[in-house]
Amino acid sequence: MARVKWTKEKIVKRILSLHKLGEDLSNSNVKRIDGALVGAATAYFGNWSAALEAAGLDSSEVKKASQRRRNEKIKKWTSEKVLEEIRQKADAEKDLSYAYMKEKHPALVAAAGKYVTSWKKAVEAAGFDYKEVQEKGKLHRQELNKIWRGDLLLERLDKFGESPDERDVSNKAPAFHKLLIKHFGSWRSVVSALKKRRKERV
Repeated sequence: MARVKWTKEKIVKRILSLHKLGEDLSNSNVKRIDGALVGAATAYFGNWSAALEAAGLDSSEVKKASQRRRNEKIKKWTSEKVLEEIRQKADAEKDLSYAYMKEKHPALVAAAGKYVTSWKKAVEAAGFDYKEVQEKGKLHRQELNKIWRGDLLLERLDKFGESPDERDVSNKAPAFHKLLIKHFGSWRSVVSALKKRRKERV
C-alpha cells in the first residue's frame, strides 16, 4: 500500500471521518488504530490536541468522552475476567509489560487496577512471572525500535535514486553510510531491505 502524503487538510479530513464513525478520538486510541495519523498530526500541528481543535473538535470534550467509554468498559469487568483476558492476550501479544498494554489495551489495564489493585499483581495472579514479562517487554521494544530505525534509514536511502550505489552514498554521506552498514550488516543486506520495503509499498 502506498504511503499517504499528508497535508493539514488530509489530517483534518481523516479526523472528522473517524469522528463520524463514532471512534474514540483520544490520542492513545487513535495511535492504536491509525498511528500514522497521530504521527502526521504531531508533525503538522505540534500535538494531537491542536489537530483536534483544527478539525473543529473540543479536545477537552474528546478526553472526557474517552474517559466515559473507559469507565463503561471497566464496569463490565470482574477480577476473573481480568485474569482470563490477560491469559488470552499472552497468547496473542509479544509484550505484556505495563507500558505496552496501557497503550494498546487501556481498558484491561484500568480494570486490573480496579479489580486486582495493580497490573503487576494481575499479571502474577494470571500465572506469569512479572520480572520475565518486563524483560520480554524490554526486548520487544528494542526490536520495534530497531525496525523503526531501519525504516527511517531506508526512507532516506530511497532519495538516492532507483539503484543507490554504495560508493556514491559513501562519498556523499559517509556518516549515513556507516549507519546503514552498522544497522544492516552489509551493503547487500541494505539493498535487499530497500527492495523489500519498496515492494511492500507498491
